[in-house]
Amino acid sequence: MPTVRGWTVLAVSALLLVLGLVVGYRELPVLGGVGMVAVSVAAGWVGWPPRLAVDRTLRPARTHRGGSCQVVLDLHTASGRTRRFTATDALVGPVGQQGRDRIVPVPAVQVRGGMPTRLTYPLPTDRRGVFGVGPLRIARTDPLGLCRMQRRVGSSDRLVVRPRWHRLRALPAGIAPNLDGTVDGARHGSIAFHALREYRTGDDLRHVHWRTSARVGELMVREYVDTALPQVVLLLDDRAEAYQGHPELIEEAVEVAASLLVSTLDSGTPVSLHLASAQGVAATTSSGLDLLAQVRPVAGVDLAGAVRRTRSDGPRRDTFILVTGSDVDLAPAVAAADGYPQVMVVALGPTTVRRSAPPGDVALVSAGDAVEFASRWDRPARWA
Repeated sequence: MPTVRGWTVLAVSALLLVLGLVVGYRELPVLGGVGMVAVSVAAGWVGWPPRLAVDRTLRPARTHRGGSCQVVLDLHTASGRTRRFTATDALVGPVGQQGRDRIVPVPAVQVRGGMPTRLTYPLPTDRRGVFGVGPLRIARTDPLGLCRMQRRVGSSDRLVVRPRWHRLRALPAGIAPNLDGTVDGARHGSIAFHALREYRTGDDLRHVHWRTSARVGELMVREYVDTALPQVVLLLDDRAEAYQGHPELIEEAVEVAASLLVSTLDSGTPVSLHLASAQGVAATTSSGLDLLAQVRPVAGVDLAGAVRRTRSDGPRRDTFILVTGSDVDLAPAVAAADGYPQVMVVALGPTTVRRSAPPGDVALVSAGDAVEFASRWDRPARWA
């Protein structure tokens, strides 16, 4: 493809040819022909496809928003000559958002024939999401700058930019069921009888239930569970309506959900992460952060229905945490969570626009952003 200089040379060359033919000067057509030949040779120079192999490595392929990510490029050429290129890389996405691709500059490329060349450069991680990286765009220009050709070389890779998260100290206490059906907050270290099961090698003989063992003819042992470790359900409200007027709050909500997920799982407490849009469920740190990396506002979702869905999924849960915006009517969602012994709501945004306060038995944490939330969560002993 001719550059601006190349198009200028072609135009001047054509003008010289016409003038030479009109006025009869032989030198002018010769100069015009030389210019056209020069552009043609330049086009052939840059049009010759480079025999270039590209191997890209992302270090790391998963990072948090604002974290470090380096691209390591290994370039090989089968040609015996030294090749010089200019190159750019493409950061495509995030997935689900069109028109937000970015061009990443790459250091000048000089590949010596038969010898591998390694380049490193950083990728921007200021946006959360799942991105495509590449393919590499190689551009070659002739020595006179008359033509420039760009080609895509190599394949693309996947970069996951997860949300930031804050370490939280205060974690939920468990629920201990009483014989009358009521529930109390259990202290850490408390255990309760769960069921009888067959004896397995390594079981503590002190837990053998001898009366049942004599009746069934084989050893039966008591199985206990730690009631100080609650089964936590974490629901992130990813509805677009929850953050109207403050679209930036969806990022703060994702950051809050990531903080609750990681801190609770690191303490050994099981957590089930749900999205109001029902786009996925996660129960581990890695899968949960990957799920949160892909969160985008969704319109037309019933929040109360999403709460009821969490009650029907999986085993019994006793602690429910909802992360939402401050401009949300909490009454339907709290009513749908009546099967949970403990309910907490995290409301993000200006407190002056809250439509309704939750009932008195529902714990509420209000904050303007994720940093303020972490400070307020750790300040009082919320979970007794």
